[in-house]
Amino acid sequence: MAPRRHTGLTTDPLGVDAAHGFCADPAAGAVVVFTGVVRDHSEGRSVTGLSYEAYEERAGGQLDALATRVAERWPMTSAVWLEHRLGDLAVGEVAVVVAVSSPHRGDAFDAARWAMDTLKSETAIWKQEHWADGGTHWPGSPG
Repeated sequence: MAPRRHTGLTTDPLGVDAAHGFCADPAAGAVVVFTGVVRDHSEGRSVTGLSYEAYEERAGGQLDALATRVAERWPMTSAVWLEHRLGDLAVGEVAVVVAVSSPHRGDAFDAARWAMDTLKSETAIWKQEHWADGGTHWPGSPG
Protein backbone atom coordinates (compact mmCIF):
# COMPACT_ATOMS: atom_id res chain seq x y z
CA MET A 1 0.00 0.00 0.00
CA ALA A 2 1.33 3.44 -0.90
CA PRO A 3 2.23 5.64 2.06
CA ARG A 4 0.26 8.74 2.93
CA ARG A 5 2.00 11.84 1.59
CA HIS A 6 1.70 15.50 2.49
CA THR A 7 3.71 18.23 0.82
CA GLY A 8 3.39 21.96 0.95
CA LEU A 9 4.77 25.44 0.70
CA THR A 10 3.36 28.03 3.07
CA THR A 11 3.97 31.47 4.53
CA ASP A 12 2.40 30.31 7.81
CA PRO A 13 4.53 29.24 10.78
CA LEU A 14 5.42 25.54 10.79
CA GLY A 15 5.12 23.15 13.69
CA VAL A 16 5.79 19.50 14.36
CA ASP A 17 2.43 18.41 15.81
CA ALA A 18 0.64 18.21 12.46
CA ALA A 19 3.57 16.36 10.86
CA HIS A 20 3.83 13.87 13.72
CA GLY A 21 0.07 13.29 13.80
CA PHE A 22 -0.05 12.75 10.04
CA CYS A 23 2.81 10.24 10.12
CA ALA A 24 1.69 8.31 13.21
CA ASP A 25 0.52 4.83 12.27
CA PRO A 26 -0.11 1.63 14.24
CA ALA A 27 2.24 -0.22 11.86
CA ALA A 28 5.04 2.31 12.36
CA GLY A 29 7.45 1.74 15.19
CA ALA A 30 9.26 4.95 14.32
CA VAL A 31 8.24 8.48 13.44
CA VAL A 32 11.19 10.74 12.69
CA VAL A 33 10.45 14.47 12.56
CA PHE A 34 13.20 16.87 11.48
CA THR A 35 12.89 20.62 11.77
CA GLY A 36 15.26 23.01 10.04
CA VAL A 37 15.50 26.17 12.15
CA VAL A 38 16.97 29.57 11.30
CA ARG A 39 20.27 29.87 13.17
CA ASP A 40 22.06 33.06 14.21
CA HIS A 41 25.25 32.54 12.17
CA SER A 42 26.55 31.32 8.83
CA GLU A 43 30.15 30.90 7.76
CA GLY A 44 31.46 33.16 10.51
CA ARG A 45 28.89 35.92 10.05
CA SER A 46 26.09 36.94 12.37
CA VAL A 47 22.67 36.29 10.82
CA THR A 48 19.50 38.13 11.84
CA GLY A 49 17.10 36.17 9.64
CA LEU A 50 16.43 34.46 6.33
CA SER A 51 14.10 35.05 3.43
CA TYR A 52 12.89 32.08 1.41
CA GLU A 53 11.58 32.32 -2.14
CA ALA A 54 10.38 29.59 -4.46
CA TYR A 55 9.26 29.01 -7.99
CA GLU A 56 6.10 27.68 -6.41
CA GLU A 57 4.62 25.77 -9.34
CA ARG A 58 7.89 23.90 -9.88
CA ALA A 59 8.79 23.48 -6.19
CA GLY A 60 5.36 22.09 -5.35
CA GLY A 61 5.68 19.41 -8.01
CA GLN A 62 9.23 18.68 -6.90
CA LEU A 63 8.08 18.15 -3.32
CA ASP A 64 5.34 15.79 -4.50
CA ALA A 65 7.84 13.84 -6.63
CA LEU A 66 10.29 13.72 -3.73
CA ALA A 67 7.67 12.22 -1.41
CA THR A 68 7.03 9.56 -4.05
CA ARG A 69 10.77 8.86 -4.36
CA VAL A 70 11.03 8.41 -0.58
CA ALA A 71 8.23 5.83 -0.74
CA GLU A 72 9.93 4.02 -3.62
CA ARG A 73 13.35 3.89 -1.90
CA TRP A 74 11.87 2.85 1.47
CA PRO A 75 8.82 0.75 0.52
CA MET A 76 7.83 0.03 4.13
CA THR A 77 7.28 3.76 4.76
CA SER A 78 3.87 4.52 6.28
CA ALA A 79 3.82 8.28 5.67
CA VAL A 80 5.94 11.16 4.38
CA TRP A 81 5.55 14.85 5.28
CA LEU A 82 7.53 17.58 3.47
CA GLU A 83 6.67 21.20 4.19
CA HIS A 84 8.73 24.35 3.62
CA ARG A 85 8.04 27.87 4.74
CA LEU A 86 8.40 30.88 2.44
CA GLY A 87 8.89 34.55 3.26
CA ASP A 88 10.87 36.29 5.98
CA LEU A 89 11.89 34.22 8.99
CA ALA A 90 13.59 35.33 12.20
CA VAL A 91 16.28 33.44 14.07
CA GLY A 92 14.68 30.48 15.84
CA GLU A 93 11.76 30.05 13.43
CA VAL A 94 11.16 26.74 11.67
CA ALA A 95 11.91 26.85 7.94
CA VAL A 96 11.28 23.22 7.01
CA VAL A 97 9.66 20.11 8.48
CA VAL A 98 10.40 16.63 7.16
CA ALA A 99 8.75 13.63 8.76
CA VAL A 100 8.78 9.95 7.89
CA SER A 101 7.21 6.94 9.61
CA SER A 102 8.30 3.36 9.15
CA PRO A 103 8.19 0.06 11.03
CA HIS A 104 11.86 0.45 11.99
CA ARG A 105 13.85 3.47 13.19
CA GLY A 106 16.82 2.92 10.87
CA ASP A 107 14.68 3.24 7.76
CA ALA A 108 12.81 6.23 9.18
CA PHE A 109 16.06 8.06 10.02
CA ASP A 110 17.64 7.20 6.66
CA ALA A 111 14.56 8.24 4.70
CA ALA A 112 14.14 11.52 6.59
CA ARG A 113 17.80 12.45 6.15
CA TRP A 114 17.77 11.59 2.46
CA ALA A 115 14.52 13.51 1.96
CA MET A 116 15.91 16.62 3.68
CA ASP A 117 19.22 16.50 1.80
CA THR A 118 17.42 15.98 -1.51
CA LEU A 119 14.85 18.69 -0.80
CA LYS A 120 17.66 21.15 -0.08
CA SER A 121 19.65 20.28 -3.20
CA GLU A 122 16.93 19.69 -5.80
CA THR A 123 13.90 21.90 -5.17
CA ALA A 124 13.31 25.37 -6.58
CA ILE A 125 13.51 27.03 -3.15
CA TRP A 126 16.15 29.66 -2.40
CA LYS A 127 17.23 31.40 0.78
CA GLN A 128 18.67 34.84 1.33
CA GLU A 129 20.69 35.44 4.48
CA HIS A 130 20.30 38.76 6.28
CA TRP A 131 23.49 39.68 8.11
CA ALA A 132 23.77 41.74 11.29
CA ASP A 133 25.98 44.27 9.47
CA GLY A 134 23.11 45.04 7.08
CA GLY A 135 24.36 42.95 4.15
CA THR A 136 22.55 40.11 2.46
CA HIS A 137 23.65 37.03 0.57
CA TRP A 138 22.04 34.28 -1.51
CA PRO A 139 24.07 31.15 -0.61
CA GLY A 140 25.32 29.39 -3.72
CA SER A 141 25.69 32.67 -5.60
CA PRO A 142 28.97 34.54 -6.12
CA GLY A 143 29.91 37.10 -3.50
